[in-house]
Amino acid sequence: MSSSNIEPLAREMAARICRREGMAEAKIAAWVDLHWPCAAAMLEAGIMDEAGEWLPGKNLVEGVEAYRERLDRSR
Repeated sequence: MSSSNIEPLAREMAARICRREGMAEAKIAAWVDLHWPCAAAMLEAGIMDEAGEWLPGKNLVEGVEAYRERLDRSR
């Protein structure tokens, strides 16, 4: 996945997750601002799809590791 378009995709994925979980619309923007880098890491690593669904055989531990790797790359 190209990093040039990952932020908008990750933001939309995070917003979908919020709406699916019933978060109040007024709180979604702030949550997305905080969590989109984690969503981007999971998209880049092929752990979740753009709808925010876990891909077969993937799990939270792999997601956290992908996020750590993304943070390490950004330093």
